Amino acid sequence: MTMINVSSQEVDYTGISNTFIEYYMTDANGDFVKLYLYLAMLSAMKKPITVSDIADHLNCTENDVCRGVKYWIKADALSLSYNDEGEVTGIVLLNLKKPHQDVKDLKIVDFNLTLAPADKASDEEEPVKAPRKKQPAPKQLAGYMRDPEIENLIQEATAYCQHQLTQKDINSLIYIKDQLGFSFDLCEYLLEYCAEVKKTSFNYIEKVARNWYEEGIDNRADAEEYSERYITFYSKILKSMGITSRFSPVPAEKSYIDKWTNEYGFSDAIILEACNRAIAKKPNDVTFPYVNGILENWYKNNIHSFSDISKLDENHSKNRKNATDNSGIISSGSNDKLKMLADYYLDEVK
Repeated sequence: MTMINVSSQEVDYTGISNTFIEYYMTDANGDFVKLYLYLAMLSAMKKPITVSDIADHLNCTENDVCRGVKYWIKADALSLSYNDEGEVTGIVLLNLKKPHQDVKDLKIVDFNLTLAPADKASDEEEPVKAPRKKQPAPKQLAGYMRDPEIENLIQEATAYCQHQLTQKDINSLIYIKDQLGFSFDLCEYLLEYCAEVKKTSFNYIEKVARNWYEEGIDNRADAEEYSERYITFYSKILKSMGITSRFSPVPAEKSYIDKWTNEYGFSDAIILEACNRAIAKKPNDVTFPYVNGILENWYKNNIHSFSDISKLDENHSKNRKNATDNSGIISSGSNDKLKMLADYYLDEVK
């Protein structure tokens, strides 16, 4: 296929981070994506605007705008700035983070390097990668369309996705069944699972199928076990942080969760304990970076169990009391605001 270049004659345009397009945009609601793009344009133009003006431009309500802003704040893509009276004075587009990737997961060909000599080659097995999707030729496509299993899958996908499948959607089904080698039963469960988590775009369905392939999942039973943990664990974390509108995390959230489980090695219960503490401390604006701060501190202190947490809490209380007694900052009748700042310092920094 001939490669094409994409260019623009437009002088006034807004640049969008590739990280946003590749990792953040795919799981976001379309209206939230429109809001982010509009905010990016306003940022590039350095144009002040009201929430009402944004709502009018996007043909939505002010509540819709607020919901979108809250979504991107939780995705660690936006933050708010305030004045001394606590009033919102600005929206800040943050530097976006790619999901963590170990160097060992990168292919050597990505760096245009030759393979190492056989005697120096690593003993580590190459990670399994899903094959690239090949578009079926017209004759092949006609043969697939006569396959009873493909016909049944198209009918089931139409029912689960609640819309007529495009040719691109059908090609994805063929890719999953033929190139990834999914059985009819596994394909059927894949559609069922994606409908359950309310993600029925074929971009998402194909992404899940690739993930299962790379995880070595080749039957329904294994897929059910794997997805049960995904739904229950991830949704528990989201629910514990007050996010009840979706089952699965956005890429930035998932990268945090994966770090807590894979890099830090914390159990589900320890992670949920950190989430509960974060919500208790910041009930209205808890964020994934804040929870990460708690777990990072526990990791640095070699925490492995609830008894370890209790010991750390005891030491923390003793250190706080000693620091308070020796600092001379806090005393009876001292300024409330100063006391609050000192408490914050002692609690968060010590």
